[in-house]
Amino acid sequence: CTARMIHGLLDQIQPCVSDDEDDQPDVEFTLSGYESSDYKTLVICGPGPASAFALQVFALRPLSWCLKPQDSARAFPPLPKSPKFFEVSDANGVVVVLLEAPVAAEYAVAWAEKLLLALEGAQVLVLDRILRSEWCSPCPRPEEPHLAGLWTSCSGRAEIPALPAPNIVQGLAAAVIASCEARSAKCTVALTLQDGAHLSEGCLQ
Repeated sequence: CTARMIHGLLDQIQPCVSDDEDDQPDVEFTLSGYESSDYKTLVICGPGPASAFALQVFALRPLSWCLKPQDSARAFPPLPKSPKFFEVSDANGVVVVLLEAPVAAEYAVAWAEKLLLALEGAQVLVLDRILRSEWCSPCPRPEEPHLAGLWTSCSGRAEIPALPAPNIVQGLAAAVIASCEARSAKCTVALTLQDGAHLSEGCLQ
């Protein structure tokens, strides 16, 4: 089934994560306020530089969508709050999702599945960050501004450098690209390099 395929792909993207370590929480998400429409592009922006970049470059019009768990009972890790949804007012068929906080890896697959199922057929772009301290490379670490990424096999090569091994995408970005790969859908994950804990101008360029 699709879920098993996604978890298998996640094992390849995140080889250090084992499904045997902990049982995944059984959490389902609902997407309310959504009305079927001809959206062709879905842009998912992680918290921090990605969301700040989207707010700067897009003319955004709010949407009354809400993506949240069906059960609001206490859980650990804490259940994610709904992101904010927008459409780009000067471009047809583009939905932008802004996350205020990361989605815990335990909920990432279910979160991604619900959103991607609703917007099935849309090309997906995930914007997020990678800290310079996390960057793994035998060569000198790059400096801001620097962008690198991964993409699904049907997307064709993106116009950004590939994220070099052994660097990996994690959490929600990994769940989204794995789900898209399982569906043979176009998806690109673009990671901006962030030098330090605080947002700087370099990672927004």
